[in-house]
Amino acid sequence: MSFSPTRPGAHPEQIDLARVFGSVWLMGPPMSDKLVTLIAHLFSPEEARIAKHLPYYFPRAVKTIARRSRLPVSDVAPILERLAERRVILQAGSRGYALLPLIPGMFEYLLMDGRDSPWRRRYAQLINDLFATGFTRRYSTTVIPATRYIPVETAVEHQECILEADRITSMIEAHEHLAVLNVCQCRQSQVFGGKSCQRATPEDGCLVFGSFAKGVAESGTGRMVTRAEMGKIVKERWEKNLVFWAANVAPECPNFICTCCDCCCHLLEGIEKFNSRVCIAEPHFLAVVDAGSCMHCGACAAVCNTHAHSLKDQEHTYDKELCIGCGLCVQACGHEAIVMRANSAYQRPSQSWLSLAVRVMPAGLLTAIKARLNRG
Repeated sequence: MSFSPTRPGAHPEQIDLARVFGSVWLMGPPMSDKLVTLIAHLFSPEEARIAKHLPYYFPRAVKTIARRSRLPVSDVAPILERLAERRVILQAGSRGYALLPLIPGMFEYLLMDGRDSPWRRRYAQLINDLFATGFTRRYSTTVIPATRYIPVETAVEHQECILEADRITSMIEAHEHLAVLNVCQCRQSQVFGGKSCQRATPEDGCLVFGSFAKGVAESGTGRMVTRAEMGKIVKERWEKNLVFWAANVAPECPNFICTCCDCCCHLLEGIEKFNSRVCIAEPHFLAVVDAGSCMHCGACAAVCNTHAHSLKDQEHTYDKELCIGCGLCVQACGHEAIVMRANSAYQRPSQSWLSLAVRVMPAGLLTAIKARLNRG
């Protein structure tokens, strides 16, 4: 990706902020015209002057940010409020404000409320274009099992080694508060870019559990549902042949579940093109095909979101290296030619968000250091 420091239309403050978002500690892309164009769309020069002094991830008070910016609180506070209302920065109540990575981070946070406007549509086009450059490859050098896939329950329910963590019903039963986001951010961004999903709709938003559900409902970015409603939604999403992935923590932990498709999801796109599989834990089960029973009908290929199954010249082929253990192929096969078998590389989810952080932090730091060294 190229970058011209004298790029017309970009203010020096916006260029400075683009460099901030390009930091490896925010999992950012290298400097390029695409990055600067995106930042100039999101932040005016006046806003960029303040935003470049925001902390990463962990919010700080307005007074602290004003001191860093060398501006009066009376000037800084309304600008931070405006940026937070647009959801380009994180606001955490009285704790203050912070920057999030462009993707994942701001991408989901900005689009999750479902609002539509020309400004959001342009944002979606710019962020999708930037993601397509493949900059996330630089952060795919070390295994970081931060997320996991949850299989179709009927595909694994008869396994002797099935765990509560494999059952989405366990998550539903473990939480009093359940919610569904207004939209799926990936599908929403594709629609804003003039494309449509082949499996679902933008309104098929992420599933939310525990205290996270209360938060999205209070912010207006989602709606509360009952356990019965959540069970019905889960069934509908599996019937649409979507794959479920969540943070790699135990069922009783607060969590989000994204229900993804190969035509819209950036994580699935990253697996196929940018080696993003390193951020996903090994699944508990993987598909095994009985070639003698296969009728080469292509039903499994039609539902497989990672293209592990394919049909060419009326011959079925299966690449087990592409299997993520979702079980959709088992659900689709009418000839009982596919079963799920335990994966010897599987490790159980972390018991809490803190233990997950401890588990992935060394690898995350190593990835950031490698990315920084490779950037030069």
